[in-house]
Amino acid sequence: MNIIKSIGAKAFTMALALVCGLTTTRLLITDAGAAQYALYTLLIALPNLIGFTDLGSGAVVVNRVARSDDPRRDPLLVGEVTTVGRIMIGFAAAAMVLNTVMLTTGLWQSFLGEAGDLTHAPVAAFLSITVFCLGIPLGIWTRLLIGLQRNHILILIQGAQSPLTLLAVWLVLQFDAPSLYPFLAVFALIAAFLVVLTGFLVTSRLVSPLIGTVARRVPFPRAYPRVRVMDMGWPMLAQLLTTPLAMQSQRFILAQFVTTIALAQYAMAGQFFFALQGLVSAVGLTLWPRYTRARELGTSVTGPFTMAAYFAGGVIVFTTGMLIAGPWIFAFISDGDVHVPVEVILAFGAMVATQAALYPLGMFQMDTAGVRFQVFPGLLMAAMTVALAFALTPVIGTVGPLLANTFAVLVCQIIPYGYRIIRLRRVTA
Repeated sequence: MNIIKSIGAKAFTMALALVCGLTTTRLLITDAGAAQYALYTLLIALPNLIGFTDLGSGAVVVNRVARSDDPRRDPLLVGEVTTVGRIMIGFAAAAMVLNTVMLTTGLWQSFLGEAGDLTHAPVAAFLSITVFCLGIPLGIWTRLLIGLQRNHILILIQGAQSPLTLLAVWLVLQFDAPSLYPFLAVFALIAAFLVVLTGFLVTSRLVSPLIGTVARRVPFPRAYPRVRVMDMGWPMLAQLLTTPLAMQSQRFILAQFVTTIALAQYAMAGQFFFALQGLVSAVGLTLWPRYTRARELGTSVTGPFTMAAYFAGGVIVFTTGMLIAGPWIFAFISDGDVHVPVEVILAFGAMVATQAALYPLGMFQMDTAGVRFQVFPGLLMAAMTVALAFALTPVIGTVGPLLANTFAVLVCQIIPYGYRIIRLRRVTA
């Protein structure tokens, strides 16, 4: 039932996000220009590069909530959430130090590539990360809702981000002030912060008095010392590092080798395929507590290979639809200024299909031993993706990072994960 609710919620929010996202893109390109749109897509993706804000320790919270009979007052959960909260506050502080260094040394300008030469681009990058850091300590709400198997609530709350972003961009563009265009992403991230704040408040009520108890304990580490969370946190952190390295680094690698128009082509196609990947992620995450609970109770559920086939098949159907309707859609939203080649659509489809097939295999192995096993394949995948992307992009252009990730995920993760699952089933049979 949780999966069905999550699919329904994500389908609704994905449709809403597509409409709002396409409208936002059209506004940005027609009113601010393709160069400002390219900068916007880079800045809006910056938080994803440091998405490991709990250093992987949030996985402990998810598993504890999934196993707990009373998450509101579970003393073990209180200790774990307190420790994770301190980690997230420390991460936010460290990120702001790095952010300040990059601004004062000029590193932001070089990091953004050609888009970094636009007026005020480095300052906009600094402000974007600053807004993101303000919401980091509140991010514990997502871990709690996943563990509670309330993914549909999580999805619906996060779904408010796209209309708020559209509203923010539209309001800024109404001033018709080009000096504000580099800061469009900052206003979009403020909208994202409001969503995080809303999610935190809603979750606080659902698990009351847990969050209140934790808030009173966080400032006093001597009275309430930390508990063990990094035994699973470190392996999970290694996995969390692979996602920004392999996925979010793509547009920054492209920024070093391709024009802003090519980067805009990537971003435009990515609006659709990353939205689809969000649906895959939302549905895939529901499998984590489901498999954990089934393992705890010894009950049977739909196997990971069957789910992997369903996930990948859905992506193939979506890609076929984009091949048919994509040219018309892209021409409409860009007013004919940006043409997305067929090979970019196919490469995106292949990448998201492999990611979709991987999700059930990974969620099936989210116990401590399974998470530790996934570390090396994940790191190898990220390293191979980045290396191949740097090698392929100067030669074949925009599709380079996409094909690099497709190959790396298949070889480094899907095959090893599948082999381990088969081997474990033979041992336990």
